[in-house]
Amino acid sequence: MVTVFLRTLIMYFLLVTAVRLTGKRQIGELQISELVVTFMLSELAVLPITDKSLPLSHSVIPITLLLSLEVVFSYIQTKSIAFRKFFSGGPTVLIERGELKAEELLKNRIDLEELLGELRQKGAFSISDVEYAFLEENGKLSVLTKASASPFTPEQIGFPVAEKGCAHAVIVDGKLNCAALTSADFSASRAEKLLSKEKLSISDVFLMTVDDAGNAFIIVRDPEKPCSVSRQISITSKGADK
Repeated sequence: MVTVFLRTLIMYFLLVTAVRLTGKRQIGELQISELVVTFMLSELAVLPITDKSLPLSHSVIPITLLLSLEVVFSYIQTKSIAFRKFFSGGPTVLIERGELKAEELLKNRIDLEELLGELRQKGAFSISDVEYAFLEENGKLSVLTKASASPFTPEQIGFPVAEKGCAHAVIVDGKLNCAALTSADFSASRAEKLLSKEKLSISDVFLMTVDDAGNAFIIVRDPEKPCSVSRQISITSKGADK
């Protein structure tokens, strides 16, 4: 029992390391070579756990080899277009300039109902609204709607909009996040000053985010129920004085 436990633990950490080193893609975004490696890793990891007569090296060596190959091949793909096309393929145009490519649907074994469903998920409820549709290397569908079917942007109607950037979680569960403060270019003293105006302390805050424009959003913890929220506060950059 102890042997099985230790082997399982070793293989677990080895696989976690392998997946971390190969990238952060989600399962649905894996390319063909990555999907093959994932299947092989899972099979190799099980062998020494289910069969105690096999030494760990029977799995560790192949897993290390596969991991090395994946890292090397991934690097080569960034340098060679031909190599990348061989291993990962390329995007396929399913709709071009509003015209449906029926031969490409057949080649990729995609029926019309499936295509319509994918388009709906992208906010296009009619093929007539689509200018381009690409089937990407990872199987995802990218859609560009026609200008006539696209919503107006502030720029098109002449309405200026300031960029807010990313919201940084500067306080999480009553604790300052120093890395987020640095990313937001927001000091701890400035955060405390904002909170003091609301008669709050850092420990009272469940979550506080600050975007690149200096706008703050605060979720206040309920003092009677620590796991609940009592109120939410939005403070614009004008109110977030330095």
